[in-house]
Amino acid sequence: MIKLVTMLEQRINKLRKILIEKNIDGFLVSNFFNILYLTGFKTLTADEREAWTLVTKNDVYLFTDSRYIIDNKNFILKLITPEKGLIKHLQEIVEEGKIQRLGFEGEDLKVNELQRMKDFLTNVELISLEKLIIKIREIKDEAEIDSLRRSCQIADQCLEEIVKIIRPGISEKEIAFKIEFWLKEKNYDLSFYPIIAVDKNSAVPHYDTRAGNDERVKKNSVILIDYGAKFKDYHSDTTRMVFIGRPTDEMTNIYKALLNAQKKTVERLKTDNNPVSVDQFCRKVLSTNYPLLPTTYKHSTGHGVGLQIHEFPKISFTSIDVLLPDQVITIEPGVYLENKWGMRIEDTALIKEKGEIEVLTKFSKKLLIISN
Repeated sequence: MIKLVTMLEQRINKLRKILIEKNIDGFLVSNFFNILYLTGFKTLTADEREAWTLVTKNDVYLFTDSRYIIDNKNFILKLITPEKGLIKHLQEIVEEGKIQRLGFEGEDLKVNELQRMKDFLTNVELISLEKLIIKIREIKDEAEIDSLRRSCQIADQCLEEIVKIIRPGISEKEIAFKIEFWLKEKNYDLSFYPIIAVDKNSAVPHYDTRAGNDERVKKNSVILIDYGAKFKDYHSDTTRMVFIGRPTDEMTNIYKALLNAQKKTVERLKTDNNPVSVDQFCRKVLSTNYPLLPTTYKHSTGHGVGLQIHEFPKISFTSIDVLLPDQVITIEPGVYLENKWGMRIEDTALIKEKGEIEVLTKFSKKLLIISN
């Protein structure tokens, strides 16, 4: 508990430092994941407004209702009731704390929520600060890295078992179910619903297995498996390819070119902290190694991973981020031949000090062939 409290205090202090620089007296947090990051508290669902956090110069307030039994000294609890909602609590705190400039999450607060605050907090200047905590979350602390490393280990263990049951006749949804069952049986959970794409479906970069045609594995099928495990709210993200029977020369050559590009891009992270040039480098290596490709992949080369499966930094041609130590990111180039098949290789990796890179997802990337 002491270690957790210390980590939470450090996160709050990072936020307070920015607020002081911007001359902000308090910051209202509405985003589910940012509340979890700052307080360690989470509600049942991320999709409903069941909690808020207010960080001031001296205090941290948590607003939620009586459905949640909380014994935590990290914050001051303010219960939301029919008689006293969030606005009334804010009015009291603003007056007592002489808060004149109140920041809020511009990318998260809804228009009607902001209007209500304007209607009732008439003596307060409301200031939109977009992506403030999300950008703080880019840099992972020790506890986060430990959880991310463990989530990747769990995912590796899962796939080791799942590939044993893949055979002709099994369907996409059945493989997805087996992954979910393996994780939940061991008291873990999915990071996201797995993308299991067989043959033509694998040529769709973000194929939706739940809404798809539930293609069955056949002799000589190509199978794309994109999945992740979650540990203490932190995610992993891995993509591997499985071949049923001997792949064609074209498949083998493209896979080797893709793997070469993916590995070299991971190495590039050691010396290049510009995500735009990392993205460009990966595409150039891939097209140089296999010039017959009609085009490079249309998605980004990678993204941050943490409390959410997609976080900052973005590794793409539009990124304005910087790659820094203690960020956890993915590298995931792909090749997609429409109406034929597609391939993607993805690892989750930790950027460390002195240009070192630790690949956290360690499941083999050797050509994985299952006999017909």
